[in-house]
Amino acid sequence: MLPLRIQNATPKCYNRPARRFSAMFTTLLLLLLQIAAPGQQAPATNPADLCTIQGVVISADSGDPIHKADIDASPAENRRQISQAMGGGAATDAMGRFEIKDLAPGKYYLSAQRNGFVQQTYGQTTPESSGKAVTLTPGQKLTDITFKLVPASVISGHVTDEDGEPVVYAEVTAMHFAYVNGQRRLVASRGGATNDLGEFRIFGLSPGQYFVRAVLRANRSDAARTREGYVPIYYPGVADAARASPVSLRGGDEVDGVDISLQPVRTLNVRGTLVGCPSADQKNQVSSVFLSDTSSVSSAPINSIARDVNGQRVFEIPGVPPGSYTLSAIVMRDGGRCTGHQSVEVTDNDIDGLLVNVSEGVDIRGQVRIEGQMSPSVSAIQIALEPRTNNGMFQNGVNDSAKPDGTFLLKGVHDGDYEVSVGNIPDTYYLKSARLDGVDALTAGVTIDTNKTPELLDILVSPNGAEVDGLVSKDQQPFQSSTVTLVPNPPYRGQRRLFRSISSDQDGRFTFQGLPPGDYKVFAWEKIERGAYLSSDFLQPYEDLGTAVHVTEGSHNSVQVDVIPSKDASQ
Repeated sequence: MLPLRIQNATPKCYNRPARRFSAMFTTLLLLLLQIAAPGQQAPATNPADLCTIQGVVISADSGDPIHKADIDASPAENRRQISQAMGGGAATDAMGRFEIKDLAPGKYYLSAQRNGFVQQTYGQTTPESSGKAVTLTPGQKLTDITFKLVPASVISGHVTDEDGEPVVYAEVTAMHFAYVNGQRRLVASRGGATNDLGEFRIFGLSPGQYFVRAVLRANRSDAARTREGYVPIYYPGVADAARASPVSLRGGDEVDGVDISLQPVRTLNVRGTLVGCPSADQKNQVSSVFLSDTSSVSSAPINSIARDVNGQRVFEIPGVPPGSYTLSAIVMRDGGRCTGHQSVEVTDNDIDGLLVNVSEGVDIRGQVRIEGQMSPSVSAIQIALEPRTNNGMFQNGVNDSAKPDGTFLLKGVHDGDYEVSVGNIPDTYYLKSARLDGVDALTAGVTIDTNKTPELLDILVSPNGAEVDGLVSKDQQPFQSSTVTLVPNPPYRGQRRLFRSISSDQDGRFTFQGLPPGDYKVFAWEKIERGAYLSSDFLQPYEDLGTAVHVTEGSHNSVQVDVIPSKDASQ
């Protein structure tokens, strides 16, 4: 019998610098990015209005009840800030049954998880879909919730170096293709580190196709002399993801022998200086620089700490394999932070003298108005600028709540392209116009250059949004739980705010509200990858299967849509 190997145990003498590197990087990210959220207190609810959810959890392949599955009910209104007072949870009994009591009326997302099975959100049609909320009315007892959990799959194997020796603490990731902002990209599913025997085991995977990648970010002990390091390698041993062999999994599969050999390559150094972000006490600033591989949205970055040399913040990133990168820099200081982003192409020679501009960003003043109302209450409206593309680790959207007089301030907006959006408005309202310094900001978007400070962002919200409802059918029968998408006609498909997605209810019905006037197509999908409908390339074969609808301000339109079977919407 083979001895038991505990993968997470820390050996005393293997690649300890790599371990320290990983821990330091994780700690640094936490310190840089952690933002304290204000506490929220749930309003008191009349005991007679409290609700109950009952259901059962079974195995999707055998139909057997699943004991000790954890069920969670999370408020749909604010899934990012969940407290026990707002939601609830329960565990299943030996018959797979559960009961969640004392829930306040409202909308909830339900999820079920159990070791050995894929976590599932109620109403999911694919592992990547968001599921659908259930609505509880005062005093309601919902009793027909059923989860069918899919047995999780496993990929295991070994990572070795060029001499066939085990590589310790290599990062191994099971990746899959998904749509990110309308582009099909490789993203991480799950992963882990190799143990002292070079073994890895990735568990909890959904059925599907995966591309397994291994990378050792720590420098070799003799890297300073040999100038060698490792590039990410995909199974079965290629650096180009396009040539990688997929690992196909069904529910409950355990695929072993996914072995990867890392090969050394000549590495380069990237040196430069951070400029901008003046401070009276520059020596006490914390400055960090990160290189992220642009070939994957899930690549682990290479980082470095900038140091003060004669009043300048200089940095050196050693051991960089050739490739295309995005360099992100951040300077933490009293009163805020400065960031900067730059594309870097590493080829055959070291990069010296790179100047990276970092800045606090610019503040954009604004005014929000509601059409046709002289003194509206607008203080709840949220105004945001959301990045059109990911231009680095620290490029985030910015937002603010309008004051009672309609004014707002978007602070610290950095270089990049953004899209204007509004939130926390009534269902029938829509964003009618946005003008930055008098220029239309909805059609062309917003491009920020921190060398110039915009004057005013004027937002107009209309209460007369259009409504489109309808019925989804299959074989002339109502079809529930389809993904219904509303897609603007070209040339407006570059504006994400015009896209909508919703699930058809138990009667096959759906409703879109608060729509801007225009021409759209409605598609209903039996199954679709999350975010795929934002891709023009994905939609192209299905254009004739969409139902066209023209809406005007305040109009109400009804349509009937045939569901697109999953076999036709092949992924």
